[in-house]
Amino acid sequence: MTIIKPILRGRDIKRYYYEWVGLWVIGTFPALKLNIDDYPALKKYFLDHFDIRQLEQSGKKYPNLGFDARKKTGNKWFETQDQIAYYPEFEKEKVVWQRITQEPTFCLVEPSVFILDSMAFFTGKNLKFIMALLNSKLIYKYVEMIVHQYGFTGFRLSNQYVEIMPLPPITASNQHIVNQIETLVDKILAVKKNSPQADTSQWEREIDRLVCELYGLTKEEIKIVEGEKL
Repeated sequence: MTIIKPILRGRDIKRYYYEWVGLWVIGTFPALKLNIDDYPALKKYFLDHFDIRQLEQSGKKYPNLGFDARKKTGNKWFETQDQIAYYPEFEKEKVVWQRITQEPTFCLVEPSVFILDSMAFFTGKNLKFIMALLNSKLIYKYVEMIVHQYGFTGFRLSNQYVEIMPLPPITASNQHIVNQIETLVDKILAVKKNSPQADTSQWEREIDRLVCELYGLTKEEIKIVEGEKL
């Protein structure tokens, strides 16, 4: 089992893509029920770099040593403090976003790539389609209306807001629009993978147009989404 995983920070998440900067996390989750002796190199790393009393989850204080033990839990010294029983979800393809963000920014992340707790994610079906909707101007306008403003930083885009986004179901009558959106997403992802700074605005504008069509917006409503004066 591979327990050292690549990890993303909030600042690594961009619109439709991410930039991994070579950071890793050691995922010794209690839910995995690991035996540290099965990982001698990892055990050596822990003990070479930390006092085991510092790693123990006892809650003890060591003022004379200049450190405290981790908070008191029932977990073993080499394990993370949280159980992370949902860790299998990290092993799936997922849509990721920052909770505190200047604008809605969603990207697709490959399986087995982990994220910090400053972000959120979901797994499931039709991820490319859903990501495109969430990145659209229409949903941005919706976010401006319902999401809590977080000072000058932007929005506090908590899970509770994303969970209630009014996303249309995929039906036989709109499947052709969904297919067009997913084709455009594939083009964006392919270009961003090779050149993250590549300009994909033309395809993104086409997605915005298709999203408005998907929701059945009138010309006047589209002007509102585009920020035009009526």
